Amino acid sequence: MWFFYSPSIIYGEDALDFLFRVPGEKCYIVTDKIIEELGLLKILTDKLDELGKQYEIFDEVVPDPRENGVIKSKEKCFAYQPDIIIALGGGSVIDTAKATWALYELPQFTLDELPLNPELFKINTGIKAKMVAIPTTSGTGADVSIGIVISRYEESDNVWRKMEIPHSGLIPTYTIVDPIFPMEMPPKLTADTGFDALAHSLENIVSVWRNDISDALTLKAVELIFKYLPVAYKDGKNMEARDKMHLAATVAGLAFSNSMAHLGHSLGHSWGAVFHTPHGTCVGIFLPYVLEYCMNNPDENDKTTEILGKMAKQLGWAKWDMDIKKAAYVVIDKINELQKEIGFPHALEETQVSRADLENNLDKLVSLCFQSPVCTAGPRSPSTEEWKKLFIYAYDGKNVDF
Repeated sequence: MWFFYSPSIIYGEDALDFLFRVPGEKCYIVTDKIIEELGLLKILTDKLDELGKQYEIFDEVVPDPRENGVIKSKEKCFAYQPDIIIALGGGSVIDTAKATWALYELPQFTLDELPLNPELFKINTGIKAKMVAIPTTSGTGADVSIGIVISRYEESDNVWRKMEIPHSGLIPTYTIVDPIFPMEMPPKLTADTGFDALAHSLENIVSVWRNDISDALTLKAVELIFKYLPVAYKDGKNMEARDKMHLAATVAGLAFSNSMAHLGHSLGHSWGAVFHTPHGTCVGIFLPYVLEYCMNNPDENDKTTEILGKMAKQLGWAKWDMDIKKAAYVVIDKINELQKEIGFPHALEETQVSRADLENNLDKLVSLCFQSPVCTAGPRSPSTEEWKKLFIYAYDGKNVDF
């Protein structure tokens, strides 16, 4: 039996109007200062004013949100006692809001206890407040996902470790996917978030937890991303491209939340924790290397090559009579072509991290990978040496041959 988790999804132009159907009058808005500067917060508050709803604003979220920021948000939320919590922003904002919501609903637990206590899965969130996620970027999938990523400072390693916290109670009640919000994304952010969505798609389709529903969603997400990401990157005001990319991000998020991204996200979270490279950049760079590594699995029962080859044929990238392994490598070629088309980096060297810094931090990077729970969903389990080689190959831009 498979239990598929999903919020109620309201999608399309003017989706924000759905707020009138959300029960409650006191709204706690979680956002960041950039969202306010771009005028996106005003779009939301004007709508709330129109509906006669009250609101309190927490706008102190930072990229790669930290545990102390979540605690500060939680305390402000408790003081205000809302019946609606609204996240307006990208993945960092939505993760902060979801963490705030969980701690508000379940004050007897800590962030550490959320994924560890089986009893929590019997407790429903949404009793004290409904959670509304309004993504302003098109990639993270946080608006529909089962987890959050919060950074905690590890003094022993002098690093902000990214804690991956899964729990079904972290899924928002509603997600409002309105293309008006990502219209202000600059080209680089469009590329980064687009490759984040693509990494969600192509990692989860070869996950050991993949299922028929996630496979179907993934196929559509990949189709939309390859068609509309170049358009949105080159013409950010193209409403159709923004609309389709925003939808693709949510569809990909729904797929990976129910089948799990894996090795590329373990690598990406580790690299981002040490070198503070944007998440979408990290996972987008690692994507082709991780897929090649999985395709080289010595386990004869592994289906990665078969899955990717079939997908290439279903999307019209390869003919149906093509050898399945050759068809699978067409997927790698398509990723590389998309990277070139929108100026996305192909190797970690392009992130301006020196080779010396890589080598000096390699043990720390690998240690963080082993601490990442999502790596367990990968079809292949890297050894210490293989983790190191994945970092080195991705840094050099070298095809994975092991």
